[in-house]
Parts: sequence; structure tokens; C-alpha cells
Amino acid sequence: MFCSDNRGQLIFPLAADLRKLGIEGPIGFFLHTPWPAPDMIKLVSNHRELMKSMLEYDLLGFQTNRDVNNFLACLRSHLGLESKDGVVISKRGQTRCQKFPIGIDPKQFAEYLAEDLSPAEQEKVSSLLKSVEGTTLAIGVDRLDYTKGIDKKVEGFNQLLVKAEPRSISLLQIAPPSRADVEQYQRYRNEVESWVNQVNAEHGTDEWSPIHYKNESFSQSALARLYRAARVGVVTPLRDGMNFVAKEYVAAQDPKDPGVLVLSKFAGAAEDFNDKGALLVDPNRPEEITEAIWQAVNMPRQERIRRWRSMMEKLEAYTIHHWSADYLRELDKSQLRAAAVIAYDKVDRAHTELRGRPGEGEPLRL
Repeated sequence: MFCSDNRGQLIFPLAADLRKLGIEGPIGFFLHTPWPAPDMIKLVSNHRELMKSMLEYDLLGFQTNRDVNNFLACLRSHLGLESKDGVVISKRGQTRCQKFPIGIDPKQFAEYLAEDLSPAEQEKVSSLLKSVEGTTLAIGVDRLDYTKGIDKKVEGFNQLLVKAEPRSISLLQIAPPSRADVEQYQRYRNEVESWVNQVNAEHGTDEWSPIHYKNESFSQSALARLYRAARVGVVTPLRDGMNFVAKEYVAAQDPKDPGVLVLSKFAGAAEDFNDKGALLVDPNRPEEITEAIWQAVNMPRQERIRRWRSMMEKLEAYTIHHWSADYLRELDKSQLRAAAVIAYDKVDRAHTELRGRPGEGEPLRL
């Protein structure tokens, strides 16, 4: 059984409940979000119980090596459990911890470019592209969530406008609402919109705004067109399990004239793309975002192509289909191991019974 949830804490105890119901087959769990280091997880009041509940699974999947290493370090620091090659032995039995970096279907995403848009969305996309005509376009697509670092991105772009030629570069920031009924998210939305308004007031004119902010959702086909039009993709979350936007931006590019990805080094995608493909930045340092966008805008075409190819090859080598097949194959291995353990236990019990009978003390040979 394969369990997957990007709101992990809701599903962590599921394995124990399933085993109480008599489920004997292997159970696996994949965590979409990052796993924190030992000094951070201890701030969670029930962190020990949470980790114990995860050890009820036979296979734990994580997005990156960093997440796997953090989890194993937490088990060692807070539960006193050691591991070897990603395998942990607890009172329940064996749990394997492995990296499964979730991918996309790059071929399918590229096909979105050819799909027809509804008349309303076509008008919306055309209007946006017309408003940035004559400038170099940078694009950001993030849920309106404080973990996405939109405020830092806007601050970095503001610094860029100081050094760039007037009306030479635009930022399209698409930020669909997230948890709009939560007060902290409402405050964050107000802060982001205030930042955007300040930057536009300082650097814009009555006819032109450097930042185009859209607090709404777009279809995948519309996003593909906007990604293709943008010379720079700016993906700068403070933390992220993987981040599909980074991968979708790469998949949507023109192979002969691709854009450049500016990527937070704290996004899971950075582990695969690394600095040979993306321009990696610390999202907590707006000046790094400024310099990376500037470098991307001025990057020669041959370097852009080389970097894009490096990332695209990785996208094609490990798609969403590889990810699911890989995980299920490893989960099947858990089933084989479990079957072997059950068979061994039965033989061991039979051996013990034979040794306990008078005149039947010969060892059982297999």
C-alpha cells in the first residue's frame, strides 16, 4: 500500500492503524515536503511520537538526499536509533528510507503550448504579453504562501530596477490565493501587495508598471505560454520539497533560445539541477536574487542553451512515470523481504517445536 500526502502529519499515523486492522502487506509513505534538521524538529511538541509513527511504514520516500539525511539524523538524536545504508531497525521491524525526487512529464507540458485556450484566457494572456512588450520578462509563479519568499523576490527585483535601464525589464508575478481564510496568510498577502505597489510607484509611470502582480490561477496551457515568453524564471522559495514550477519552466522553453532559471538552493529541484543548470541563490538574501536575474538577462545564448540542456536531460531521465514506477518497485522489494521474514519465523518455530519433542532433537535442514 502506497500513501502520499503533502500535508504529512495528517497521514503519519495511518500505517499503525492499518496494521491494527490486520494489513500484513508492505506499506509505504512518500513525503512531499522537506524534513527538518534535528534542532528544528524538536520545536514540534510531539516530534518523538511523530517519528515513531513513521517507522510503522516499511518504505519512507523523500524528495532529496538532504531530507533523508535529516530524518536519519533526527532518529539518531531524538530516538537513539542508528541506521545503515538508509535502513532503520525499530521495535516494529525494518524501515527503509530512500530518495525519490518527484518529476513531471516534460513532453506533456511542452504539448500544452499547442493547446487552445478559452477566449477569455487567450485575451488575458495576450493582454499580459502586450503589457510587457519591449522589455525583458522575468516570471514567478507561486502560491501566496510565506514559504515561497515572494516578498524577498520583490525586494530583489526592486534592487535590480535601480541598476537596469528604465523600462528594460518586467516581472510577472502570478500568486494564486492560498489559505485565504487564515489571518497570517491575509497579512502576508497585504504585505506582498504593499511591496509591489511601492516598487511600481517608485520605478513605474502612468503608462507602465515594472511588476505585474496577478492574485489568480492560470491553466497549464496559459502558464506554458507565459513561461516560454519569459527570459528568466525566478523560483525562490525559502524551503520547498521539490517545486514543480522550476521544472515546468524548463520544459516550456524554446530549445534554440531558452530562458534561464534562477532557483533557490533550498528548493528540492536544486539538488538535481545544481549550479551547472540553474543560477542558485539564497532566497533570504535579496541581493543574490538581484545579481542572478541580472546575470540571466545578460547571459549569452550559447550558455543559456548549455544550461537548459543540462536541466532538460535530467527532466527527461526521471519523469513522474519513472518516480511512481521506482517507488512501487522498491515497495515490492519490501514485500519480498516481509515474506522471507515470515517464512523464516515459521521455520524457526517448527525447529523449536521439533527440538522440544523427545527423540526428535535433530536440527531441521533446508
